[in-house]
Amino acid sequence: MKLVKTLCACALVAAATLVAPTLSMAEEINLKYHAYTGKGPSNLATRWFMDEVEKRSDGKVKFTRIFGGALGKLSGQPENIKVGAFDMGEFSPVYNPGLFPLANVTSLPFMTENPMAHVQAGHDLFQTPAVEAEFTAMNQKYLFPGQWGSIQLLSHDPIRTIADLKSAKIRAHGGAAEILKELDITVYGIPWGELPAAAERRVVTAAIIGAPADAYSFGFGEIFSYWDDVDWFYFPMPVSINLDTWNALPDDVKAVIEEVRDETVAQARNLLEEAEVEAVAALKEQTEIVKLDEAEQAKMQGVRDAAWQSWVEAREADGLAGQAVLDDFLKLLKQHGG
Repeated sequence: MKLVKTLCACALVAAATLVAPTLSMAEEINLKYHAYTGKGPSNLATRWFMDEVEKRSDGKVKFTRIFGGALGKLSGQPENIKVGAFDMGEFSPVYNPGLFPLANVTSLPFMTENPMAHVQAGHDLFQTPAVEAEFTAMNQKYLFPGQWGSIQLLSHDPIRTIADLKSAKIRAHGGAAEILKELDITVYGIPWGELPAAAERRVVTAAIIGAPADAYSFGFGEIFSYWDDVDWFYFPMPVSINLDTWNALPDDVKAVIEEVRDETVAQARNLLEEAEVEAVAALKEQTEIVKLDEAEQAKMQGVRDAAWQSWVEAREADGLAGQAVLDDFLKLLKQHGG
């Protein structure tokens, strides 16, 4: 009888490991985190979050931290979290618009000049029923904003007018690509890893990319001569956890994670801005700041409205509540001072 009980117990433990975080003999919970890149601006907030959860859980929770993209690229993060290749990671709706079409409203161009308001509004939006359903469909629970960085323009030649934009060969994605398409400007969708070489060879003559932090970290200040430090949009980078993993966690651990996630919202932006101090100073040394002329920027606001409407129409054509989600996000932005 004892043998039968032992075999049954072993079988139950083996089955539990398929859906639950790893438990050691000391009841330590191990959660596997994967970063699509090395330690840097994109995972500053997540590293702070993991440190705090480990500390506040009194060591009950430990994170196995895998940096460098060993388990896949940024575009593969949602699927890998869904199937449990790892428990937690950052991803971006910009890279997966088909999986997160409504969450991608957060990447629309020129929504606000207040990045903190944008990150806080994004956090609230991702917990609304319509957008949360996209995470649930991917077997994920949304946790908090990750990098949420500014997207700005760097170029080989000064860009002061819309005509200058049209004469450039621009690498862009997300909200920047949306507004450029409204201007009938061809967008070059060059992957991040190939962009430095493409910029050096002038395959592209301008790039709307993460800046100043990423632009400085990856050497674009040494490649391009001009920098427009206006935020075209903010790159949404939510962090989520596998839903099966989340559901298997004990209530006391969930409470710690919920507490820390709420604090991480502001931390995500504050940590990035601290990291950007060096980047801003360096880019100012490496490049000349040139912006669209005031009248040209005013014209861009009208194009922006058309880009927003095109986004809504595309979602509505797929049977999704595009206008309602855009309205919700704009309302949240206003509530947070955006």
